[in-house]
Amino acid sequence: MKHNPSRVAHELREHLASDKRKLGFFMGAGTSMAIGLPGIDKLSELVEESLPSDELKANFSKIKEEISSDSKNVEIVLNRIRLIRELLEDKAENVHNGISGEKIKTLDHEVCRAIHKAVTSTDAVDKRPHMTFSQWLHSSYARRNTPVEIFTTNYDLMFEEAMEENSVPYFDGFIGSVNPFFSPEAVEADNIKNHQEFKPPSSWTRLWKLHGSVNWFLKTDPTGNRKKVVRGCGNLENSGQELMIFPSREKYLESRKLPFITFQDRLRKFLSSVEVVLFIAGYS
Repeated sequence: MKHNPSRVAHELREHLASDKRKLGFFMGAGTSMAIGLPGIDKLSELVEESLPSDELKANFSKIKEEISSDSKNVEIVLNRIRLIRELLEDKAENVHNGISGEKIKTLDHEVCRAIHKAVTSTDAVDKRPHMTFSQWLHSSYARRNTPVEIFTTNYDLMFEEAMEENSVPYFDGFIGSVNPFFSPEAVEADNIKNHQEFKPPSSWTRLWKLHGSVNWFLKTDPTGNRKKVVRGCGNLENSGQELMIFPSREKYLESRKLPFITFQDRLRKFLSSVEVVLFIAGYS
Protein backbone atom coordinates (compact mmCIF):
# COMPACT_ATOMS: atom_id res chain seq x y z
CA MET A 1 0.00 0.00 0.00
CA LYS A 2 1.24 3.46 -0.85
CA HIS A 3 0.67 6.52 1.29
CA ASN A 4 -1.72 8.92 -0.37
CA PRO A 5 -1.25 12.35 1.23
CA SER A 6 -4.14 13.85 -0.72
CA ARG A 7 -6.57 11.24 0.59
CA VAL A 8 -5.27 11.59 4.14
CA ALA A 9 -5.58 15.38 3.99
CA HIS A 10 -9.15 15.02 2.71
CA GLU A 11 -10.04 12.64 5.57
CA LEU A 12 -8.52 15.00 8.14
CA ARG A 13 -10.43 17.89 6.64
CA GLU A 14 -13.67 15.93 6.95
CA HIS A 15 -12.96 15.21 10.62
CA LEU A 16 -12.16 18.86 11.32
CA ALA A 17 -15.20 20.13 9.45
CA SER A 18 -17.69 18.13 11.51
CA ASP A 19 -19.55 20.39 13.94
CA LYS A 20 -21.11 17.54 15.92
CA ARG A 21 -18.09 15.33 16.57
CA LYS A 22 -16.09 16.03 19.76
CA LEU A 23 -12.70 17.32 18.71
CA GLY A 24 -9.53 17.40 20.77
CA PHE A 25 -5.81 18.04 20.37
CA PHE A 26 -3.00 16.60 22.47
CA MET A 27 0.00 18.91 22.10
CA GLY A 28 3.34 17.56 23.29
CA ALA A 29 6.74 19.15 23.83
CA GLY A 30 7.54 19.12 20.12
CA THR A 31 4.94 21.81 19.41
CA SER A 32 7.03 24.19 21.50
CA MET A 33 10.45 22.89 20.48
CA ALA A 34 9.53 23.32 16.80
CA ILE A 35 9.06 27.07 17.24
CA GLY A 36 12.26 27.65 19.20
CA LEU A 37 11.46 26.96 22.87
CA PRO A 38 13.74 24.51 24.72
CA GLY A 39 12.85 20.88 25.29
CA ILE A 40 13.42 19.29 28.68
CA ASP A 41 17.10 18.43 28.06
CA LYS A 42 18.00 21.89 26.77
CA LEU A 43 15.90 23.47 29.52
CA SER A 44 17.84 21.52 32.14
CA GLU A 45 21.13 22.87 30.74
CA LEU A 46 19.84 26.44 30.62
CA VAL A 47 18.57 26.31 34.20
CA GLU A 48 21.85 25.04 35.62
CA GLU A 49 23.90 27.56 33.64
CA SER A 50 21.73 30.55 34.58
CA LEU A 51 21.66 30.08 38.37
CA PRO A 52 22.97 33.42 39.69
CA SER A 53 25.74 32.25 42.03
CA ASP A 54 28.43 29.59 42.30
CA GLU A 55 26.90 28.38 45.57
CA LEU A 56 23.52 27.78 43.92
CA LYS A 57 25.19 25.95 41.02
CA ALA A 58 27.17 23.80 43.47
CA ASN A 59 24.04 22.95 45.46
CA PHE A 60 22.17 22.12 42.25
CA SER A 61 25.02 19.77 41.26
CA LYS A 62 24.95 18.11 44.69
CA ILE A 63 21.24 17.40 44.38
CA LYS A 64 21.68 16.09 40.84
CA GLU A 65 24.48 13.74 41.94
CA GLU A 66 22.20 12.22 44.60
CA ILE A 67 19.73 11.04 41.96
CA SER A 68 20.33 7.40 41.04
CA SER A 69 18.27 7.26 37.83
CA ASP A 70 19.86 7.78 34.41
CA SER A 71 17.60 10.73 33.70
CA LYS A 72 18.51 13.79 35.75
CA ASN A 73 16.54 16.51 34.01
CA VAL A 74 15.35 19.65 35.76
CA GLU A 75 11.92 18.19 36.60
CA ILE A 76 13.52 15.29 38.46
CA VAL A 77 15.99 17.59 40.22
CA LEU A 78 13.16 19.93 41.24
CA ASN A 79 11.25 16.93 42.59
CA ARG A 80 14.29 16.05 44.72
CA ILE A 81 14.73 19.65 45.89
CA ARG A 82 11.14 19.78 47.12
CA LEU A 83 11.46 16.44 48.89
CA ILE A 84 14.49 17.80 50.76
CA ARG A 85 12.61 21.04 51.50
CA GLU A 86 9.84 19.02 53.04
CA LEU A 87 12.30 17.16 55.27
CA LEU A 88 14.29 20.25 56.30
CA GLU A 89 11.17 22.44 56.75
CA ASP A 90 13.02 25.48 55.31
CA LYS A 91 14.91 25.88 58.59
CA ALA A 92 18.51 27.15 58.62
CA GLU A 93 19.51 24.76 61.42
CA ASN A 94 18.41 21.68 59.47
CA VAL A 95 21.05 20.46 57.00
CA HIS A 96 21.20 17.82 54.28
CA ASN A 97 24.42 17.09 52.37
CA GLY A 98 25.84 20.42 53.48
CA ILE A 99 22.77 22.35 52.34
CA SER A 100 20.56 24.05 54.93
CA GLY A 101 16.78 24.21 54.74
CA GLU A 102 17.01 27.94 54.10
CA LYS A 103 19.40 27.46 51.17
CA ILE A 104 17.37 24.64 49.61
CA LYS A 105 14.36 26.97 49.68
CA THR A 106 16.38 29.63 47.86
CA LEU A 107 17.53 27.03 45.33
CA ASP A 108 13.90 26.04 44.69
CA HIS A 109 12.94 29.65 44.00
CA GLU A 110 15.92 30.29 41.73
CA VAL A 111 15.36 27.11 39.71
CA CYS A 112 11.75 28.23 39.18
CA ARG A 113 12.92 31.68 38.11
CA ALA A 114 15.37 30.14 35.64
CA ILE A 115 12.69 27.87 34.17
CA HIS A 116 10.28 30.80 33.90
CA LYS A 117 12.86 32.92 32.10
CA ALA A 118 13.82 30.15 29.67
CA VAL A 119 10.25 29.18 28.82
CA THR A 120 8.87 32.71 28.49
CA SER A 121 11.75 34.09 26.43
CA THR A 122 10.23 34.66 22.98
CA ASP A 123 13.06 36.46 21.17
CA ALA A 124 13.82 33.49 18.90
CA VAL A 125 10.33 32.02 18.83
CA ASP A 126 8.30 31.72 15.63
CA LYS A 127 4.67 32.08 16.73
CA ARG A 128 3.16 31.50 13.29
CA PRO A 129 2.04 27.87 13.83
CA HIS A 130 0.22 28.76 17.05
CA MET A 131 -1.27 31.86 15.43
CA THR A 132 -2.54 29.82 12.46
CA PHE A 133 -4.05 27.24 14.79
CA SER A 134 -5.77 29.89 16.90
CA GLN A 135 -7.10 31.61 13.76
CA TRP A 136 -8.71 28.32 12.77
CA LEU A 137 -10.20 28.05 16.27
CA HIS A 138 -11.61 31.56 15.92
CA SER A 139 -13.20 30.78 12.57
CA SER A 140 -14.96 27.67 13.83
CA TYR A 141 -15.73 27.98 17.56
CA ALA A 142 -19.09 29.76 17.26
CA ARG A 143 -20.72 27.07 15.12
CA ARG A 144 -19.55 23.98 17.02
CA ASN A 145 -21.93 21.97 19.22
CA THR A 146 -19.11 21.04 21.61
CA PRO A 147 -15.95 22.95 22.52
CA VAL A 148 -12.58 22.09 21.03
CA GLU A 149 -10.40 20.72 23.84
CA ILE A 150 -6.64 21.23 23.90
CA PHE A 151 -4.58 19.02 26.22
CA THR A 152 -0.93 19.99 26.54
CA THR A 153 2.06 18.96 28.63
CA ASN A 154 3.88 22.24 27.89
CA TYR A 155 4.56 24.91 30.54
CA ASP A 156 4.79 27.84 28.16
CA LEU A 157 2.06 30.36 27.32
CA MET A 158 2.16 30.08 23.52
CA PHE A 159 -1.41 28.80 23.16
CA GLU A 160 -2.76 31.42 25.54
CA GLU A 161 -0.92 34.25 23.77
CA ALA A 162 -2.02 33.12 20.31
CA MET A 163 -5.66 32.67 21.29
CA GLU A 164 -5.81 36.04 23.04
CA GLU A 165 -4.18 37.80 20.08
CA ASN A 166 -6.83 36.28 17.83
CA SER A 167 -9.74 36.94 20.24
CA VAL A 168 -10.49 33.26 20.82
CA PRO A 169 -12.51 32.81 24.03
CA TYR A 170 -11.13 29.94 26.11
CA PHE A 171 -11.42 28.42 29.57
CA ASP A 172 -8.41 26.92 31.38
CA GLY A 173 -10.00 25.90 34.68
CA PHE A 174 -9.33 29.18 36.51
CA ILE A 175 -11.87 31.87 37.45
CA GLY A 176 -11.31 35.44 38.61
CA SER A 177 -9.31 38.55 37.71
CA VAL A 178 -7.06 39.46 40.67
CA ASN A 179 -5.81 36.01 41.69
CA PRO A 180 -7.79 33.60 39.47
CA PHE A 181 -8.47 30.40 41.42
CA PHE A 182 -8.86 26.88 40.14
CA SER A 183 -12.46 25.64 39.92
CA PRO A 184 -12.79 21.86 39.52
CA GLU A 185 -16.59 22.21 39.41
CA ALA A 186 -16.32 24.31 36.25
CA VAL A 187 -13.90 21.83 34.65
CA GLU A 188 -16.23 18.91 35.37
CA ALA A 189 -19.46 20.76 34.54
CA ASP A 190 -19.58 19.54 30.92
CA ASN A 191 -19.79 15.95 32.14
CA ILE A 192 -21.94 16.30 35.28
CA LYS A 193 -25.57 17.35 34.91
CA ASN A 194 -25.98 18.84 38.38
CA HIS A 195 -22.99 21.13 37.78
CA GLN A 196 -24.48 22.98 34.82
CA GLU A 197 -24.55 26.24 36.76
CA PHE A 198 -20.73 26.15 36.70
CA LYS A 199 -20.48 25.37 32.97
CA PRO A 200 -18.57 27.89 30.81
CA PRO A 201 -20.09 28.68 27.38
CA SER A 202 -19.90 25.62 25.14
CA SER A 203 -18.42 27.72 22.32
CA TRP A 204 -15.31 28.50 24.38
CA THR A 205 -12.19 26.47 23.62
CA ARG A 206 -10.93 24.41 26.58
CA LEU A 207 -7.23 24.50 27.45
CA TRP A 208 -6.04 21.84 29.91
CA LYS A 209 -2.36 22.06 30.96
CA LEU A 210 -1.58 18.59 32.26
CA HIS A 211 1.87 19.45 33.66
CA GLY A 212 1.14 22.92 34.96
CA SER A 213 2.19 26.32 33.68
CA VAL A 214 4.71 29.07 34.27
CA ASN A 215 1.88 31.32 35.47
CA TRP A 216 0.55 28.97 38.16
CA PHE A 217 1.52 29.70 41.74
CA LEU A 218 0.96 27.99 45.06
CA LYS A 219 -0.43 30.79 47.23
CA THR A 220 -0.84 30.75 50.99
CA ASP A 221 -3.95 32.50 52.29
CA PRO A 222 -3.56 35.39 54.80
CA THR A 223 -4.17 33.07 57.76
CA GLY A 224 -1.27 30.86 56.69
CA ASN A 225 -3.36 27.73 57.17
CA ARG A 226 -4.29 26.89 53.58
CA LYS A 227 -2.62 26.84 50.20
CA LYS A 228 -4.31 27.05 46.84
CA VAL A 229 -3.28 27.13 43.21
CA VAL A 230 -3.81 30.49 41.52
CA ARG A 231 -3.04 31.75 38.03
CA GLY A 232 -0.90 34.86 37.67
CA CYS A 233 -0.59 37.21 34.73
CA GLY A 234 2.48 35.46 33.33
CA ASN A 235 5.09 37.30 35.41
CA LEU A 236 6.94 35.52 38.18
CA GLU A 237 5.83 37.16 41.39
CA ASN A 238 7.71 37.52 44.66
CA SER A 239 9.45 34.15 44.96
CA GLY A 240 9.39 34.44 48.74
CA GLN A 241 5.59 34.15 48.65
CA GLU A 242 4.89 32.09 45.54
CA LEU A 243 5.90 28.75 44.11
CA MET A 244 5.33 27.69 40.56
CA ILE A 245 3.74 24.29 40.09
CA PHE A 246 5.56 21.74 37.98
CA PRO A 247 5.37 17.95 37.61
CA SER A 248 7.14 17.36 40.90
CA ARG A 249 6.51 16.19 44.42
CA GLU A 250 4.58 19.41 45.05
CA LYS A 251 2.07 18.28 42.47
CA TYR A 252 1.14 15.22 44.50
CA LEU A 253 1.20 16.78 47.96
CA GLU A 254 -0.07 20.35 48.17
CA SER A 255 -2.46 19.97 45.24
CA ARG A 256 -2.98 16.23 45.04
CA LYS A 257 -6.36 16.52 43.32
CA LEU A 258 -6.19 20.05 42.01
CA PRO A 259 -5.66 20.77 39.23
CA PHE A 260 -3.49 17.94 37.86
CA ILE A 261 -5.71 15.01 38.76
CA THR A 262 -8.76 16.96 37.56
CA PHE A 263 -7.19 17.51 34.13
CA GLN A 264 -6.05 13.90 33.85
CA ASP A 265 -9.59 12.81 34.65
CA ARG A 266 -10.87 15.23 32.02
CA LEU A 267 -8.65 13.58 29.40
CA ARG A 268 -9.87 10.12 30.42
CA LYS A 269 -13.51 11.18 30.16
CA PHE A 270 -12.89 12.87 26.82
CA LEU A 271 -11.38 9.70 25.36
CA SER A 272 -14.25 7.56 26.65
CA SER A 273 -16.89 9.77 24.99
CA VAL A 274 -18.78 8.79 21.85
CA GLU A 275 -17.76 10.18 18.44
CA VAL A 276 -14.40 11.60 19.46
CA VAL A 277 -11.42 12.56 17.30
CA LEU A 278 -8.09 13.30 19.01
CA PHE A 279 -5.16 14.76 17.07
CA ILE A 280 -1.76 14.13 18.65
CA ALA A 281 1.11 16.45 17.71
CA GLY A 282 4.53 17.32 19.07
CA TYR A 283 6.54 14.19 19.77
CA SER A 284 9.80 15.56 21.13
